Amino acid sequence: MKLYDICESIEYIGIEPSPPDYEVLTKNINNQNSNLLQIALGNTNDSLKFYVCSEKGDSSLVEPPSYSDVINVDVVTLESLFRSLNIEKVKLIKIEAEGFEPEILEGAQGILHNVEYIAVDGGYERGKDCEQTLTTCTNFLLHNNFEMVDIYFPWYRALFRNKLFLQDE
Repeated sequence: MKLYDICESIEYIGIEPSPPDYEVLTKNINNQNSNLLQIALGNTNDSLKFYVCSEKGDSSLVEPPSYSDVINVDVVTLESLFRSLNIEKVKLIKIEAEGFEPEILEGAQGILHNVEYIAVDGGYERGKDCEQTLTTCTNFLLHNNFEMVDIYFPWYRALFRNKLFLQDE
């Protein structure tokens, strides 16, 4: 069963900077309410080196232990993306950036009040030393009026809810 089968009115924005992974995304998401972007998210609007490692699914803006290619990708903040797409409220943001999660949250600082839930994959994937990002992301979100509502420790994935989010502003 597909998500669109149970929730027809969903508006999905998929962001994937890796060319081969973006191609797969376009084949899996073909809903008219979808917006797929081949960019990266971060804490600045810039062009940065992106380390492609599609074989292991470890492509990242942080240099991983191994990779097959280095390309330049456009990077935007979530705040600027929200403005450019005229997004006012979001039910869920899922962040899985192979170690670049803290920078994505920094780039979302000004729009967090418009987001009800944030899911973070904060496992041991940051850089050559394979550091985890869950602690940094959790502290950032707790400081910005979110609370953790669930965690899955084997993969260091957590779900956070905005304590101040108002459904009908």
